[in-house]
Amino acid sequence: MLADHQEYDVVVTAVAPVGTAVHADGHDGFIDQAKHPSWWSDTPRAAVGDRMRAVVLDAARTPPRFSALSSDIQTARSLRHTEPLVRLCPPPGSGRTVKWAPVEEALGVALPGDYKRLVQTYGGGLFAGVLWLLEPDCPDAMYDLVAQTAEREEILAKLWEVGVDKPSELHEGNARLVPWGYAEGNGHVLYWLVRPGVEPEEWTVILNEGRGPLWEASPMSCSQFLLEVMAGTTASFYFTDLDDIVDPEERTRFVPHAQILSQ
Repeated sequence: MLADHQEYDVVVTAVAPVGTAVHADGHDGFIDQAKHPSWWSDTPRAAVGDRMRAVVLDAARTPPRFSALSSDIQTARSLRHTEPLVRLCPPPGSGRTVKWAPVEEALGVALPGDYKRLVQTYGGGLFAGVLWLLEPDCPDAMYDLVAQTAEREEILAKLWEVGVDKPSELHEGNARLVPWGYAEGNGHVLYWLVRPGVEPEEWTVILNEGRGPLWEASPMSCSQFLLEVMAGTTASFYFTDLDDIVDPEERTRFVPHAQILSQ
């Protein structure tokens, strides 16, 4: 069954002036002419037998509509888990409008689209009574994305210098960590594992436990990590006992930074 925002490797089965028929995962689909890269660039037009990556735009259409545009694929990746998260945990307000260019310049990396959508939808704050989402320009430096990136890099550099073992994922040259979340109470820090040549939407979430040397990698986006923790489907060792430490009414609740910091 095809689903909106899902990606597939598709094979072109027919070409017409209005678009391209494709086959994906046992299903037929269609890429409208303007949703193929050749409409916008010097990319060769589609031909029968071509294979490409495409994303489902509308699974309810007959046939389902796909797009092979990288911009649509990136957008779909940002929606894949933020939309179900919003259904599970409705945002209490209108979120935030952020100028991302100076934030990304300060960090030295482009940020994942799903993180930007989370901040724009919720702002920074506390999910499920336990998981803080860092945000740019937070008045409290402890929950500010840029400030925490600088602070955590300094802390980790000192640990590496005295011989504390790095996680194996950092043994690859030029890999770095950028924090995006923090676990209330136990101090676990959630990072993105940033590796050269890996797109932000493909970054791994990696957790450093707050009171020990262990690390845990989860090959997923931050929005998927949040969704699975709140839905009770997480495989993370550090959040499988959430029902024991969080009141049931908090489990699917988000509280903005502004509300907490004003108390």
